[in-house]
Amino acid sequence: MSEVFVAYDTRSGQIVGVHSGPAIANYRWNHKYGAQGHIAVVRTPAFECSAGKRYKVDLCDKTLVECAPDEHGVSFSFGRTASMP
Repeated sequence: MSEVFVAYDTRSGQIVGVHSGPAIANYRWNHKYGAQGHIAVVRTPAFECSAGKRYKVDLCDKTLVECAPDEHGVSFSFGRTASMP
């Protein structure tokens, strides 16, 4: 089963990175891309993320939630981006 790992800043809730892949029990965000002390990771099953929708991290619940139409959020989708002959 594939999961989505969303790294976010624990102070602001801003999403700083997204990784999609197989379920990894102890996945950690590579801190060279952000301040290690202020980055946390939320994980969710990949099928719960829909293309074209925007998401944010709810800091109270520490979950990935869909944004309202007037809110700022991040959209993402996963799949093949290129093919080899």
